[in-house]
Amino acid sequence: MATPATKAELDSLPRTATITVRNKEPYPPGAVEVTPEAGRVYFENKDSEDYRVRFWPKGNPAVAIDLLLLAGGSLAVVIKPNDEFSYCVAGLNELDKAATNGPIKN
Repeated sequence: MATPATKAELDSLPRTATITVRNKEPYPPGAVEVTPEAGRVYFENKDSEDYRVRFWPKGNPAVAIDLLLLAGGSLAVVIKPNDEFSYCVAGLNELDKAATNGPIKN
């Protein structure tokens, strides 16, 4: 179980982070953490193909939401205190082949 972050650790977290998608692969692929004070994680699609980005609470993939990441487009996720989501990037009809990434969290 994770220990609560100290004020100094929270103050050092960035307000925003960007996950870049190229060739259907997110970079960075591991954990991305932003401040719990309305921190934002941006997904930027550098490809010419639309993708589905599926988010779910860590450890509970049955409760998921899919968002559309348009070719050459971006989307933003606002992170509030104690949010932590795993995600995957997949073609619109290829979700079963997608690898789990993340989490994104505060």
